[in-house]
This record gives sequence, C-alpha cells and structure tokens, in this order.
Amino acid sequence: MKPSIKTIAFAVIFAAVSTFNAFAEDKDSKKVTAFGTGIFASNTGKIHVNVDKYTAEKAIVLITNNKGETIYREVIGKNTDKFRKALDVKALPAGKYTIEVFADGQRSEKQFEVAEIHTERQISVK
Repeated sequence: MKPSIKTIAFAVIFAAVSTFNAFAEDKDSKKVTAFGTGIFASNTGKIHVNVDKYTAEKAIVLITNNKGETIYREVIGKNTDKFRKALDVKALPAGKYTIEVFADGQRSEKQFEVAEIHTERQISVK
C-alpha cells in the first residue's frame, strides 16, 4: 500500500508543477505594454482621449485627417503617468479622422468620423 501512496503523491506533485510552469510560461510570453488608452466620443461633440503610461518614456497623441494631414499633436512628457484630454471636434470639417497614440515603439489607433446631419422638414395640411 505504501508504494501506491507514493505513486499518487508523486503524480499530484508532478501535475501541480506542470500546471505552475504552464502559467509561468503564459506570463512570460505576454508582451508588456507601454500604455493603455481609452478613446470615446461624448454627446457634447467631444472626443475624450485617456492615456495611462506604464513606462517613463514620452508618448505622442496625433490626430490626422484622411489625407494624412496632422490636425492635432500633443507630446505627453516622461513624468506624466495619466493624460486626460477632451478635444472639441465640432469645428472640424466633415470627414474621417484617425487618433494615434505612440509610446516606446508601440502604437494604438482609433478612427472616427465627423458627419453633418441634414434635417428635412415636412409640412402636411389636414
């Protein structure tokens, strides 16, 4: 009976070690990101850009139009960990735009579109 208990204990230990090694390899294989972003539009016609930096590198926020022309550019300094900006885009002409965030060799990109809404009025006589 003792050899079977040792065999079972060895099997449990081997399974536990294998599982822990698998989790450790998953952690090592995941790439560490330099920043996280949250980019969203509000009902007030503003684009909110949130950047959380995880390194001491500079980051750049860039907005370009569909022709590749730079509309907005801001450098986030090395000492800034959290960047929050509400950009008023109501004055931009209708078209497609791209917001890009660059830091430490990594890039995040979001696209948005400014469209004009034309309303038509209908009149009916009853």
